[in-house]
This record gives sequence, C-alpha cells and structure tokens, in this order.
Amino acid sequence: MKELEELIKLVAQKHKIDQKRGEAKYMDTDWITQSIVDEVEEVKEEIKPNNKAHLEDELSDILWGWLTLIEKLKDSGYVDGHEAIIQRALKKYQERILPLYGDARDHDIWREIKERQKRVLKEES
Repeated sequence: MKELEELIKLVAQKHKIDQKRGEAKYMDTDWITQSIVDEVEEVKEEIKPNNKAHLEDELSDILWGWLTLIEKLKDSGYVDGHEAIIQRALKKYQERILPLYGDARDHDIWREIKERQKRVLKEES
C-alpha cells in the first residue's frame, strides 16, 4: 500500500529530526508507548454515531504512534523494522484465520494454532 509506505518514510524522517534535536522524551520508548495507550483512550471516547472524522483522526494517531515506536525500536536494534513486523503479522493471522470454518470448530482450531505458534516463537527466541 503506497500510503503506508509514505507514512513510514515520514516516521523515519521525524525520527532523524528527533535524533538531531536530542529531546529525550521523543526517543523514550516508554513515553511513546504511553502515548499510544493515551490515544486508545481517545479512540474509545470518539466511537459514536456521526463522528467519522474525529474517530479516524484518533485512529491515525494510534497508527502514527505505532509506526514511531517501531522506528525507535528498529534504531535500537530491538526489531528489524516495519516490514518484518508486517510480514510476521500477516503470517501469524493467515495461519489463524484461513483454517477457520465460521462455526463451533473455530475455537479449537484457533487455540491449537495459537499454542503451536507460541512453541515456534519460543524455539525462535
């Protein structure tokens, strides 16, 4: 998605600006994480009829915060970056969603897949 790529580029540009300015709070992953939590609370307040613009604006703040957090974590070497996380999410949820039938069997299928994924993650760590 072209727009997501553009947004990631903006996040990277903002990260370079933050590094140059040297303001500690903008480099602090705890501060960024708390900002995301705060934005989630704002989203909850905006979920109501006839409020699309405000709700979408608050959801975009969560997306921005999430992308920013990944950029900071990538720079610190904790994660490989946006693409790696998106690929991991795609694999994870393809494995969980594609086998579902839309009936009572789904809960057992989901649980079994999730347990297998946890074992694989443990082995990967």
